[in-house]
Amino acid sequence: MSKKDKLFARLYRVPPPKDFGWDDLITVMRREGFLENCDGGSHYIFEHESGFRFSMSKTHPSGILKRYQIENAKSAIKAVQSASEGTP
Repeated sequence: MSKKDKLFARLYRVPPPKDFGWDDLITVMRREGFLENCDGGSHYIFEHESGFRFSMSKTHPSGILKRYQIENAKSAIKAVQSASEGTP
């Protein structure tokens, strides 16, 4: 299993990981077809190749994601996967 696959599996672990870092999130989101954009500061826009967009703020100073951020990322991944499969 590749490092990216392990990170993806870790993101979906139950209960959610308490030490999932921002850089790990970027890796997972890129794997799923998202590109991130930051015009300065800590606010990032993630845009999928399908046009789906969502925003998230980078946590400071630790860079460790909060539970709601993990859930938001999983929801975004689910939304683009559902759209590509043609399911609502």
